[in-house]
Amino acid sequence: FVQMYNDDQLDAELVPQGTLAERMRAAAAGIGAFYTPASVGTELAEGKEHREINGRTYVLEYPLPADFALIRAYRADTFGNLQFRLTQRNFNPIMAMAADITVVEVEDSIVEPGEIDPDCVHVPGVYVDRLVKIPENGIWD
Repeated sequence: FVQMYNDDQLDAELVPQGTLAERMRAAAAGIGAFYTPASVGTELAEGKEHREINGRTYVLEYPLPADFALIRAYRADTFGNLQFRLTQRNFNPIMAMAADITVVEVEDSIVEPGEIDPDCVHVPGVYVDRLVKIPENGIWD
């Protein structure tokens, strides 16, 4: 990694966490760009478009789509509908929607359609491409 970065074969970009989440959400929603005050006055804003709106300076940020997302869900049904628990709900739903291909590690079980209460479906199956049931101890033999 370090050698590739030093040889200009790989780029790295530092992004504030909230901006990262919003860039992924923008990609999922088809939003072309958005303004944020998050990095104003820092090195992270250098070279980016700035705009003053109502007396406050903002930086233009572009969406961050993904080719692949590898996420983890508590349960899934065979249609790919996902149920998360605890911190799995933070970025997994956004990432599943922002990626072209989403692969899901399923922790508890893969059940038949209808076995997950519709109010507990956090990501609809249309955003899921593959389900993988992980071993109970989380370790592959």
